[in-house]
Amino acid sequence: MQPRAILFDLDGVLVKSKEAWFRSVEEAGRVFRGRPVTREEFEPTFGQGTIADVREFGLSCAVADLDRFYTDTFPRHAHSIWVHPDAAALLADLRAAGKRLALVTNTVSTLTPAILRAAGIERSFEHLACADLVPHPKPAPDLPLSALAALEVAAADAWLVGDSRYDRESARAAGVFFVGLGIDGDARIEDLSQLRALL
Repeated sequence: MQPRAILFDLDGVLVKSKEAWFRSVEEAGRVFRGRPVTREEFEPTFGQGTIADVREFGLSCAVADLDRFYTDTFPRHAHSIWVHPDAAALLADLRAAGKRLALVTNTVSTLTPAILRAAGIERSFEHLACADLVPHPKPAPDLPLSALAALEVAAADAWLVGDSRYDRESARAAGVFFVGLGIDGDARIEDLSQLRALL
């Protein structure tokens, strides 16, 4: 099945900002619970979203407060973000082939455009579905369903490319074909550049 639309996760797929996020979450622990979040705490939770961060790390703040904190703090650590060297060319090729592209990310809307600008791919997507713009972030289906509604594409005509169980569970809940990057799915690739071979 050839997709009309391809939905992309951001972190771990197009960019890797794990270290920048760790430093931001570490600081959030210091501010909102009196002690930093450790790497051991952070590792199994990476990519889960702000709502879960408040709960999992025992932070004494509202989700909106943590979103604002991340928006202020994350840019100080953005120098450590890695951008996939084929991301811009791949997205341009997909657009030229007539594919509709959207981003589905647990990153909030106040940070996502800045990350995309830093990666040089800010004009690649027709729609940005961000965690703070839907009732529930991944692994719920809200983000892919929001993107599909904006693109006016049916779930059966879309793929979601992601690298985590949150992406896989979200895609399955939304009825979208899941392409796992380094993770099992309906199809699996080991590098982003291999997506072309599936099309």
